[in-house]
Amino acid sequence: MQFVVYAIDKPDAFRLRLEVLEAHRHFLGTEPANYGVKVLLSGPLTEDDGSTMRGSFFLLEAENREKIKDMFANDPLQAAGVWAEQHISAVTVRQNNMPTDQ
Repeated sequence: MQFVVYAIDKPDAFRLRLEVLEAHRHFLGTEPANYGVKVLLSGPLTEDDGSTMRGSFFLLEAENREKIKDMFANDPLQAAGVWAEQHISAVTVRQNNMPTDQ
């Protein structure tokens, strides 16, 4: 099953985010399989300037939502208290499936 995770940073968490960013990246590069999770896509949510980070986006594959929750409970950004909120939703991903006559 595929899931999308959308996490919004706490106000004024930018400095803290930068402090733990490398640990977060290392975690994503080494740990998801230990939780039964595959990272398909990920990246920072940004302000409209395209560079100021304000949250995180993930497209993940896992057997169930609990595996996703278990993984994120141990993510360095979560442990450091960067995220104010996290939303996890099952998703059906489609690409270029819209009729061309519309």
